[in-house]
Amino acid sequence: MKSGFVSIFGKPSVGKSSLMNTILGTKLSIVSPKQQTTWYNILGVLNKKDAQVCFVDTPGYHKVSKSKLNKYLVDTSLQSLEDIEVVYFVIDQSAYPDAEYEEMIAIVTKLAKPIFLVVNKLDLDTAKRHEMVAAPFVEKLHPTAVFHVSAATGEGVTPLVKATIDAMPVGEPYFDDKTLTSHPIELIVADTVREQLFSRLQDELPYSTAVVTDDISESAKGIRAMVSVYVAKDSQKGMVIGKGGELIATIKDVARKNLVHFLGERVELDLRVKVEKNWNRKLVTMKHFGLVVNKK
Repeated sequence: MKSGFVSIFGKPSVGKSSLMNTILGTKLSIVSPKQQTTWYNILGVLNKKDAQVCFVDTPGYHKVSKSKLNKYLVDTSLQSLEDIEVVYFVIDQSAYPDAEYEEMIAIVTKLAKPIFLVVNKLDLDTAKRHEMVAAPFVEKLHPTAVFHVSAATGEGVTPLVKATIDAMPVGEPYFDDKTLTSHPIELIVADTVREQLFSRLQDELPYSTAVVTDDISESAKGIRAMVSVYVAKDSQKGMVIGKGGELIATIKDVARKNLVHFLGERVELDLRVKVEKNWNRKLVTMKHFGLVVNKK
């Protein structure tokens, strides 16, 4: 039996979440065209007959700004590199080794762990440039292996998974073979709602919203979840609710249906929009929302 952890590391919007979802064969990590959709390290577990691989999908790495939320996202991404066996260094077809990538390369090469350079979005490479895109990263990163994949179509993913299993050490599984994720249902519910906020809200507004599952109960009739959507300003509340409550009703309905599909049981979702002024600038409030990294 082989088992171990893989960190899926890269910049925002290179397709890290989509890649993990494709590897697992299910939608576990939320996906959006907007950058920084992933706010937590999301654990996904791949169970095979003779192996268990635990993938950690991370927030995109970027230069730290003065924003406390951005600092939290970068700290969370770096935390994923602790106690892992393999790093997926994920880039896409538009990548070039700029100053930010130089920082990232310096970070992962210090780990002394196998590094798989994963060039994603092969389906968009109509000009057949993927080898050219990879070349400067190969020169600087000295990866253990290079994989060209499409998380959208699945192309190239099977060899990547095989090589990952081969790189895992011999060991007992960390979870039972029915486990898909170690995340509590409260986080799954909140992230499912947050995905709809990112999909349906414009500009910077999604980054000013935090989603917290206040209460959850299970019975023979299914799951009942009480969820709060917090915004940072009074003016944002109406924008999230929408005219006549239409937008928040749509968010609630689609999120509920997605939860039913994922959890396989009836779901009742109670969704409220609340104002917590400047929550994304207050460490105490961010900690209450579960958005503070506990550093060792």
